[in-house]
Amino acid sequence: MTQDQIKESTRIYLQSFLPQALERALDSYQLFSDDKGSFENSKDFSEHHNACKVAIAHVELLLKLAKWAEISTQSKESDDREIQLSTMIFEAQKHLEQYKNSQ
Repeated sequence: MTQDQIKESTRIYLQSFLPQALERALDSYQLFSDDKGSFENSKDFSEHHNACKVAIAHVELLLKLAKWAEISTQSKESDDREIQLSTMIFEAQKHLEQYKNSQ
């Protein structure tokens, strides 16, 4: 198998895998970050804050992979899944930009 064939095979795999991975990550991290919890001390708060930063980095990596795999961010088709994915990627990118601008 040539390097180009490996890249194309990987790209096709990611196109099927990433939408579900991104959706699960966004849902999970949203729930986690929304959990205000009762922080017993500054260590608990710091650990929660650091975990949120890791989650953001993970979503950012998934978005970079989606871009590399050429997963559409434009709803060109009327297919519901395509529109859902486009919306999800757009929202994730928007939230990352808001986070970066707040730093």
